[in-house]
Amino acid sequence: MTEAPYPRPASGWTVVILLLVAYIVAVMDRQILSLLVQPIRHDLGITDTQVSLLHGFAFVITFTVLGVFFGRVADRGNRRNLIVIGMIVWCFATVACGLARNFTELFAARMAVGVGEAALSPAAYSLIADYFAPEKRGRAMGVYTMATFMGSGVAMIAGALAILSTMGASEVAVPLLGMMPSWKAAFIVVGLPGLLVAAALAFIREPVRRERAKELAGSSTLSFARDNFRILSVMILGLACNALASFSLITWTPTVFIRLFEWPASSIGVAYGLILAGPGALGILFAGWLADRMAKVGGPGPLKLASYALAGVIPLSLWVGLAISPGISIAALIGCSFLLAMPTGLAPLAIYQITPNEHRGQLIAAYLLAATLAGLGLGPTIVAGTKDLLFGDDLKIGLALALVTTLAAIAGFALLSLASRMTAPAASK
Repeated sequence: MTEAPYPRPASGWTVVILLLVAYIVAVMDRQILSLLVQPIRHDLGITDTQVSLLHGFAFVITFTVLGVFFGRVADRGNRRNLIVIGMIVWCFATVACGLARNFTELFAARMAVGVGEAALSPAAYSLIADYFAPEKRGRAMGVYTMATFMGSGVAMIAGALAILSTMGASEVAVPLLGMMPSWKAAFIVVGLPGLLVAAALAFIREPVRRERAKELAGSSTLSFARDNFRILSVMILGLACNALASFSLITWTPTVFIRLFEWPASSIGVAYGLILAGPGALGILFAGWLADRMAKVGGPGPLKLASYALAGVIPLSLWVGLAISPGISIAALIGCSFLLAMPTGLAPLAIYQITPNEHRGQLIAAYLLAATLAGLGLGPTIVAGTKDLLFGDDLKIGLALALVTTLAAIAGFALLSLASRMTAPAASK
C-alpha cells in the first residue's frame, strides 16, 4: 500500500507558524518571571531561593509529571485538540499568577501553568514530523523550536518596557480588576492573548501518521526505550546539561546586570531580550538548516553538531558572570545564546532519527522532562544555592552563574560526543 503524499508545503508552514506563535506565548508565560524577581521579592517578602522555586520547581513538578502522559496521548490521540486544551489551561493559569496574593498562591498558579504547557511540544513535534519529509524537517522543527529563545526575548522586552520601568513601585489600572501592582498586571497582559492563538489552532488538520514501526505486535514505548536505553539516556542527559546552562543564564543574567553593573531592569530586559530573540533564535534556525544540509551530503549528524556547539560555549560562558565590564559580558552572552540554541533545535531531530512514529511523543516528552528538570527545575536553584552556600553574598551571583553554566557546558559536550558515537550505528540501520 502506497503511503499518502506529504501535505502541501503551504499547509505545513501555516501549521508551523501557528505552533511557533503558540510556543512563543508558552515561553513568555513561563519566563516573564525572570524580570519580575525584584518587585516580587519586595511585595511578597521572599528570598532568591523561593523565587527560584517559583521559576523552576513549581512549574516543573507538573510539567514533568504530566509530560509523558500527554506524550502518550499525542502518540495515539488527536494532537490538535490536545494542544488547544492545554493552551487554554496555561493561559488562564498565567492570569491566575497575576491574581496571587502570597507565595503559596503564586506557587499553585505556576503549577497550573506547567499542567497546560506539558501538552504542547510532544504533540507539536509529532505534527510537524508528519507534515514534512525527513530532508525538510530540520528547518521546520527549527522554526518551531526557536520560540524557546524568541519567547524569552519577547517576555523580557515586554516586561522591561511595560512593567519594570517602574520597578514594581507603581500600580496600573486593569479593566474589571481595578488597580494592582505592575508586576501582577504583567502576568495578565501576557496570559490573555494566547486564547486567540488557541482559537486559531482549533482549525488546523491532523495529518496522516508516518514512519511507523515495522513490527507493531508487542511494540511499546517502554520496550523500545529499554532496547535503546544506553543511547537514549546518554543523549537525553547531554541535552539536559545544555538546558541547565541555557535556563540558568535566562533566569539569572538580568539579576547579574542589576546587581553587579547597576543597570536598570528595563535596560537589561531590552538588551537581553533582543539577544534571545535575535542571535538565540538565529542559532536554532542555523542548526536546522545545517542539519538538513548535512543530511543531504552525509555530513555530521545532529548530535555531533550539538556537541560542537557546546564546545564553543565552554570558553564563553565564564565571561557572562565574571566580565569586568558590561560590554564584555554582553558579547559573551551573544555568543552563548547563539551556541546554546543549536542543541535545543537539534534535539528533536536527534531523537526522531532513531524513534518510530508511535513512540515519538513519549520520547520527546521524556527529553522535555529531563531538560525541564535540569533547566527550569535545577538550574535556577543550583545557581541561587551556589551563591547562598558557597559565597553568601548577593554580589557573587555572577560568579555562581559562571561556575554552574561552564560546568554544565563541559558535561553536555562530553555526553553528546559520546552519544554521537553510540547513535551513528543505530541511525544507519
